[in-house]
Amino acid sequence: MEETLWQTNGELFTRGPGTYKIPGFADIPQVFNVGLLKGVKWAKLRTIQSSKGIGEPPLFLGTSVLFALREAVKAARESVAVDAPAMGVVQLDSPATAERLRLAVGDWIVRWAEVEAKEGEKGFFVEVKA
Repeated sequence: MEETLWQTNGELFTRGPGTYKIPGFADIPQVFNVGLLKGVKWAKLRTIQSSKGIGEPPLFLGTSVLFALREAVKAARESVAVDAPAMGVVQLDSPATAERLRLAVGDWIVRWAEVEAKEGEKGFFVEVKA
């Protein structure tokens, strides 16, 4: 939920709770439906569905959230009738902040709020690539 932003003078912009979103109770969904496998027989079960305690679960469960968000963005584009070919492929970078998700949907609010830089104008932040 935190995205570090650096100002052009090298100072960290997101250094306190006033400049980034802290998860709170309002971030918990009111309805959270989960489906479990029914009617499945685990004949040779020695552990909990053959899961491992370390390694795979932390890696793949974390990526599953990003893929689920990507599918949610696709569904949101369809529900607001955004021209998907014009928007291009859904690309989400980590962290998938609320702002990045909204920009990926590209609905009328995003288009309404677009600001084009005039000649000679620079942004406030420096983009750091790893």
